[in-house]
Amino acid sequence: MWQMTALSDRLDEWKHQGARGRLFLLGAGFVALYVAVDTVTYIFPSEPFAATPWNPQPALALALIVLGGAVFAPAVLAAAVLAETFVREGPGGGFGFIVASGGMGLAYVLTGLAVRSRTRFAGGELTLRDLTWFVAFVVAGAALSSIVYVGAYLLDGTLPREHATRVFLRLAVGDVLGLVGVTPLLVHLARGTPLPSGDARRRAALRDMAVFVVALVLTLLLVFAIEPFDEFRMSYLLFLPMIAFALRQGAAGAALAVPLAQLGVIIALYVLGERAATAFEFQMLLLALSLTTLYFGALAEERARAAAQLAQREQQLREQQARLNQAQRMAAAAELAASLAHELNQPLSAIGTYASACRMLAAGGDASHRELQDALTQVVHESARAGEFVRRMRDFFRTGAADLVRTDPAALIDAAHDQVRDRLDRHGVLWTSRIEPGLPAVVVDRVQIGAVLGNLLANAIEAVVAVDPPRAIEVRALRSGDGHVRIEVEDSGPGVPLEVRDRLFQPMATSKPGGMGLGLAMARTIAQRHGGSLWFDATRSRTTFCLELPADDR
Repeated sequence: MWQMTALSDRLDEWKHQGARGRLFLLGAGFVALYVAVDTVTYIFPSEPFAATPWNPQPALALALIVLGGAVFAPAVLAAAVLAETFVREGPGGGFGFIVASGGMGLAYVLTGLAVRSRTRFAGGELTLRDLTWFVAFVVAGAALSSIVYVGAYLLDGTLPREHATRVFLRLAVGDVLGLVGVTPLLVHLARGTPLPSGDARRRAALRDMAVFVVALVLTLLLVFAIEPFDEFRMSYLLFLPMIAFALRQGAAGAALAVPLAQLGVIIALYVLGERAATAFEFQMLLLALSLTTLYFGALAEERARAAAQLAQREQQLREQQARLNQAQRMAAAAELAASLAHELNQPLSAIGTYASACRMLAAGGDASHRELQDALTQVVHESARAGEFVRRMRDFFRTGAADLVRTDPAALIDAAHDQVRDRLDRHGVLWTSRIEPGLPAVVVDRVQIGAVLGNLLANAIEAVVAVDPPRAIEVRALRSGDGHVRIEVEDSGPGVPLEVRDRLFQPMATSKPGGMGLGLAMARTIAQRHGGSLWFDATRSRTTFCLELPADDR
């Protein structure tokens, strides 16, 4: 992107501050520069009227109106009249002269206002759409200016009718060539230095500019200085450095390349002393070259802008993904914490019970050595069990690792029953287990699947406690038809509320007043990591959760 600052901002500031003196001085300087440029570029005039093939001075007027607005219309009108009087020596004092010179200035003003209102040219942005509107307005403005100019002199009899078409074409094409070739560069210069921001990019732009200038000079020498070649037929070579530089440096590069190429061709024609007719042929060539280069530059600019937007969007997506990953890690940590609190409750309670028993035995004074040893052994066993559970669950949430062993489904159910036996007895819950004979083993991490069954049983106990007796929990293990072993946990509780069923396995979905809604989500994740599944069977009359694990028939 090209760095934009400076004159246009000052113009807006001066207009807002009402700095009429500064605006007047700028307008006067513009008039002097307009006349000076018209004088310098007054070459190859065609008879009987001074219609030149390259008119860059209207670009000064157009850029001033585009950047500053209608406040500079009087300066543009004055510049057109003075240039017609002192440079082109138009017939002065008559109706034709007043209408022709004033009409030209008015056409430039109208063109500038149209470009200013319809495009983002004043902001230094050149898209394909803006460029197309710019070219359309320039062509229309140049045609209007030439029509007024030729028509005025035709009406007062100054211009012979047979020369009208030729003068119109020379004026119109010369104005279009100057407007298209010089206006984009003037706007870029007014907006700031036409160099990209950043030292590395600026050095690369200067290097490209130097290479382009050398390539352009060499191409002009090849086209015009080597006698065996026809310069007009060889002129297509000029497209190569122009398009290459436009693609490298975008719209600002094209804005710089076009006037340099136009100036180089005009100088070459002037040095070679070509006729006006030949200049007109090159006039059309330069117009095609200028439009092609500007469109390639605008296309490169849009491509760079789209690439920047895509890179920005990709960065936003990466940041969103990072935040999502962080949220998932936090959710996993929360699941781990909830699981630890849930599953460690039983061994810690057992440790507390056995420690209290040891204290009572020691306080009684009649405890045998064997009884104390048995109680302390149970404390060690429950501590080791709690530590193993913490290690296994930490490995699961950190890396998904599992210590897989062949296990009898009945052994898994018995171990889960042992964990909740005290709670079942305390609340008067009837326990029933039904194991299908000849069940194959399953290959699981016993601690992790034990945590899943423990979560299902804990939920079932909490559910049946909420209703009056009889309270019952039934666990069944059977072979499913697709090579899996299914373990079903059924309870006589009040059931799962309808509003929770669709999101039952989502984190934070719970119907318990103090619940976190993480147990079932974690349990399903563990089941899926084992190649199995966990679901709620809504077709049963009683609350039933089904855990399926791949069978090992070896």
